[in-house]
Amino acid sequence: MSASGSTAQPGAGWDEAQCMAALAQLEQLQAQIDDLRLAIPSIIEPFSQPPNPSTFKLYSQGVIGSQTGIKALNDTWRAPDVQEMLAHTKKSYEANPDLSTSTSVPSHGWIERERRERESRKGNGKHTAVENQGDRLDSEKISRIIAEIQEAQPNVKLEAQNDNRSITAQFVANSMRLSFKVNIERENDTQHKLTAECLGTSEPFLSITRCIASRPNANDLASLLNMVVAYKTVKGTSCAKCGKLLDDTTLIPTARRSRQIIGANDTLETVWEALHEACL
Repeated sequence: MSASGSTAQPGAGWDEAQCMAALAQLEQLQAQIDDLRLAIPSIIEPFSQPPNPSTFKLYSQGVIGSQTGIKALNDTWRAPDVQEMLAHTKKSYEANPDLSTSTSVPSHGWIERERRERESRKGNGKHTAVENQGDRLDSEKISRIIAEIQEAQPNVKLEAQNDNRSITAQFVANSMRLSFKVNIERENDTQHKLTAECLGTSEPFLSITRCIASRPNANDLASLLNMVVAYKTVKGTSCAKCGKLLDDTTLIPTARRSRQIIGANDTLETVWEALHEACL
């Protein structure tokens, strides 16, 4: 490879941790921008109903909430680390405007990855040892993950089978019966592979299986099970990205992806959204 070709690689001059942090920043910015799509609807929605004593209060809350969201986005955008990231991105693009490889980079999950990466470096600083411990997936941990998700989502039944080597879930969502099966292939407690499918031989079941297969954090069992549960709990069927009900192939949104939002007391909260397969 020539010297010029080497400098044109994405993230040139940055290590993996810097690239991951930058992707987390971009995901956070996108989440804040997406939240502002509800600014005008939240302001005018109170006037869609007959006037009542709470109309002005709801209107005021909508205005204040929108102003707060705009200020938070502006503060995040002007932050020195974000500006440094944008400057590096511009320089990288000027060196190589070919963005074809970026299509394989997931748009969600980087905030969570960056958080885990940061936490794994705390303590004694032995990143690999901590990471391996975090990846440990024995029967006890599998049972604990299932129990925690089951407690948080009692309306969705998760059933472990075959000595915790598979997990099934069945429920009705949007007038459609969905059945999922998660397979856990374990060589030992620290090496495992997760596969999942939505049972069915036609669309939209096949599309759902493809969307699950392309998920970020492919071997994170808790993330995978929460994604399955999101097919039940996410309300509304319009795509969070394009806003349409049906895509060009007349399919409903068959993907579920999570993102981080700023919740109460400025804490990060995870929300799940519906997307078309083509909008991932």
